[in-house]
Amino acid sequence: MNKYRFVLASIILVATFLSSCDSDLETCTTVPEQVPEIEWVKFDHLAVGASEEELQVLLKTHSSYSKLFLLSNKFPNYAALAKSVHHLTNNPSLDTLRIETNNAFGDQKEIKQEFEEAFARLSQFYPETKTPKIYTTLTGFGKEMYLSDSLIIMSLDYYAGKEATFRPLGIPDYIMRRYEPEYLTNLVMTYLSENYNKVNPKDNSMLGEMISYGKTYYFNQQMLPCKSDTIITGYSGAEMAKVKANQEVIWAHFINNELLYETNHFVINKYIQERPSVYEIGDECPGRIGRWVGLEIVKAYMDKNPEVTLQELMAETDAQKIFSKSKYKPKNN
Repeated sequence: MNKYRFVLASIILVATFLSSCDSDLETCTTVPEQVPEIEWVKFDHLAVGASEEELQVLLKTHSSYSKLFLLSNKFPNYAALAKSVHHLTNNPSLDTLRIETNNAFGDQKEIKQEFEEAFARLSQFYPETKTPKIYTTLTGFGKEMYLSDSLIIMSLDYYAGKEATFRPLGIPDYIMRRYEPEYLTNLVMTYLSENYNKVNPKDNSMLGEMISYGKTYYFNQQMLPCKSDTIITGYSGAEMAKVKANQEVIWAHFINNELLYETNHFVINKYIQERPSVYEIGDECPGRIGRWVGLEIVKAYMDKNPEVTLQELMAETDAQKIFSKSKYKPKNN
């Protein structure tokens, strides 16, 4: 397989890109007129300092949290569950983690507002959408998250940020840098987009994967218009500048190596899944590059076909149609 030299972006280019991001954020979509009030429960704040008897009452009151997140059915009774929760919430070794998590998220008003505005936009496109109840908690890096149409539970300690004394174990650095407060709404919307992102189960091609992820990224851009592309894609500013400066090189690699219709999952994963770099293109080419190219194709498709709505895009299962009608021809920025 031929390799292409991945051209390094200059400091000036990176600075220019970051400046353009700031400009995009200044012009992001205004707040929707109808913003739902999310039922927001800070479960850890309620549990800290509570006795086992008080925790039993709390856990019964929040039975969905107890059943779906704490798996209460695996305990003989609520007294046993309350004992386990009491041990966790009163563990002095978690004091620093709790303080730093609280410092990272403050009173949680900002993250709550982000979710409320995201669901307001979602309901504009999909009026049948129900606004979920949201719990925040702290697990000491236990269970990270639970998601359904009606309930979201998030362990905020995972997202306390790079300044935190303790971080989750076993997560590579190139992924860990996305475990920051500003990425949380984007992560949740990525999961929820699966409810709307229709795909052809018979399409096992690289192109099918690229377009599917591209649709997800595009969906998130519409739900979270004030989030920069670095948040949406998970690339750093420097990485984004480099891929934009080398779009032609990246695309040539896909075309010259006939990768678009590749169906070998081992090969596909090299370009789609998490890796520090896509070495086949170049040491400086960031992982998941196929997803980013998919986003660029989807953006070109929507630009070239302004009559297509977001709902129609997400319902479209023909990746080849999207690609063909996008007339995608990248040029280095």
